[in-house]
Amino acid sequence: MNWNDFYKSVKAGQYQSVYLFTGPEEHNKREALEALRRALLPAGLEQLNEAVLDGADAQTIIDSAETLPVMCERRIVVVRDWAPLTSGKSRNEEAEAERMLKWLQDPPETCCLVFYMVLELNGKKKLASALKKLDGYVEFEYLSGPTLSKWCAQQLKPLGKRIRQDAIDEMTLMAGSDLTRLSGELAKLAAYVGDAPEIGVADVRAVVAPSPEYSVFMILDHLLAGRLAEATQVVNSVLLTEPSPIRIIYLIGSQLRLDAHMKYAMESGGMLAEVQKALNINSGRAWHIKKQIAPVKAEVLQALYLACVDTEYAIKSGSVQDRAALNALLIKISQAKNATK
Repeated sequence: MNWNDFYKSVKAGQYQSVYLFTGPEEHNKREALEALRRALLPAGLEQLNEAVLDGADAQTIIDSAETLPVMCERRIVVVRDWAPLTSGKSRNEEAEAERMLKWLQDPPETCCLVFYMVLELNGKKKLASALKKLDGYVEFEYLSGPTLSKWCAQQLKPLGKRIRQDAIDEMTLMAGSDLTRLSGELAKLAAYVGDAPEIGVADVRAVVAPSPEYSVFMILDHLLAGRLAEATQVVNSVLLTEPSPIRIIYLIGSQLRLDAHMKYAMESGGMLAEVQKALNINSGRAWHIKKQIAPVKAEVLQALYLACVDTEYAIKSGSVQDRAALNALLIKISQAKNATK
């Protein structure tokens, strides 16, 4: 289920014995766990009816989940980033996973066991696959489109403010999609506009501090338009706060990968709205990416992404210096405009 379905089930008093909370949106994930706590744990008895486990083995988790609640119907056991669900291989992983899989066949109704993932879930593992089939599997993706607009409106309503859709698009382009950060930015914007009832694009540009991802987006804007000098200025500015050339290369590669996906989809006849939905990005970012990739072929964008991967590997293997490699990559990308149709 998605996070919205989860809230509906909690409101209806319908709970699962086992949950798997995963996905990148931490703000909503934390709020969902708090909603479960408010619904199940009586005031004053929270500590008696909740256990939070880190690095526990399967038997410890099972014992905690089978402990009877005190003066309430269910207790909550939260297991954070359990190793058998993450990348890599943990100690006795097969035996631990098998023990948990056997227990999952008949979990008690007196407990809500929540596997809470901050790290990325390894969906290929047997236990992860089993948990994803349960009714308690909840995936917390970044909000976008009307859902994000509604969330922004809810955040601003107590402050007596509203925000234009183009301002939301600009804010998420500059600050990203993490709701924790967006909540803070909305509060700043509400204070900035003073008595004005509405927040616009100019307000966002005046108040919101650009994320490294946004700065990298602007670097690519310059490079794909052939403006190497302007891109270098932005890179130098980013290096003052993010002094890791390899991190910048990684972010450039991530954006180029997204650019290539969009270009291939649109060259195949995909409509912008369809591509935006498939890539799980908001309309503002989709429009900006469309403009960014206009002069470059899809195969060129793919080749540039692979060049980023190769450059990152070369730095990590010690065959080139990081800043020299970054500079060479910037030059290579700035020449991409010549490879047009």
